[in-house]
Amino acid sequence: MTTEARAAPPSGPVRFVNAAAFDPPPGDGHEHDEAVANAIDGNPATAWMTEHYRSFDKPGVGLVVEAARSVRPKTLTIATDTPGFTAQIKAGDSLTGPFHAVSASKTVTGTTAGFTLKGGGRDFLVWITDLGGHDQIRIQTVRAR
Repeated sequence: MTTEARAAPPSGPVRFVNAAAFDPPPGDGHEHDEAVANAIDGNPATAWMTEHYRSFDKPGVGLVVEAARSVRPKTLTIATDTPGFTAQIKAGDSLTGPFHAVSASKTVTGTTAGFTLKGGGRDFLVWITDLGGHDQIRIQTVRAR
């Protein structure tokens, strides 16, 4: 059975219960792990952030947020104070993947960016593929509905 077949229809805001950094090889597996909960705590004064990069020569890095059960939200919105980066939303059923694309890739041009989702899962990866000239990306909140 596919994730989409099991995913419940949206019934308002999705409550994220867990978060994790995602830094697959060639990364070292860590990306400010101690700050991941800041992206789902509802406090815009806190943030999760990537490591600092002098050059970004890997496929991507990201933040995974996890719902209590499989869901199929229509949108996922992030708030950031470092616009200019490029990201895509991917979904799966584990904090460690595998993940499949559920949104188009887009450059975040403002402090809030909404992604239209086509698919669901329990875990949603904000997959950052270009830092947009920054040495670090910060995400204050991740919300879905």
